[in-house]
Amino acid sequence: MIDLFCDSSPNGYKILILLEEIGIEYRLIPVDLSLDLTTIPRFLDISPDGKIPAIVDYETNSGGESVHLFESGAIMLYLAEKSGRYLSDNSFSRIEVLKWLFWQVSNFGPTLGQLMHFRSDAQSPQEVLDYFYSHAKRLYRFLDLELECRPYIAHEYSIADMAVYPWVAIHENQGLNIPDFPNLMRWYFDMEDRIAVQRAYDLRL
Repeated sequence: MIDLFCDSSPNGYKILILLEEIGIEYRLIPVDLSLDLTTIPRFLDISPDGKIPAIVDYETNSGGESVHLFESGAIMLYLAEKSGRYLSDNSFSRIEVLKWLFWQVSNFGPTLGQLMHFRSDAQSPQEVLDYFYSHAKRLYRFLDLELECRPYIAHEYSIADMAVYPWVAIHENQGLNIPDFPNLMRWYFDMEDRIAVQRAYDLRL
């Protein structure tokens, strides 16, 4: 059993999609970050920085003490290794997946998050909006180009796709038009059709 602390942000949905794909039993604990986090039992013990997602795994592969994890990339890597799925044992394929996972965590997600933050603030300077919008478009174009010759981001379906999809799913909030990126749009609809993705979003956090 895994306890998952998350909300309806892209980082939360990344973990939900992965849990639905691998079929590990989990208990969802919604977190409203606008509230007093000390009122959520155990949350700050598991995620001292007060960020989501965070998990507790009570049934570790080693049979030892429960594992506490925060940071979405670390959680995805842990769950993929625990289940033996969506992260190949082949060294080349594994590196390819990890490359894209860390690209999402360090570049794609933060850029789109900043863009949406400044778009929602009426006081944001235009030059700041222009900077993040142009950077976001560049990243979308880059991903679109990479997907021209492969069905999934790291060739085979993996945690890299699960990490990227929730950020692309809110492209309208970023002011981006998905048909402008035809290869990315094809991948996006393929992802949308996956049963595990649909189950994750049906939770409606």
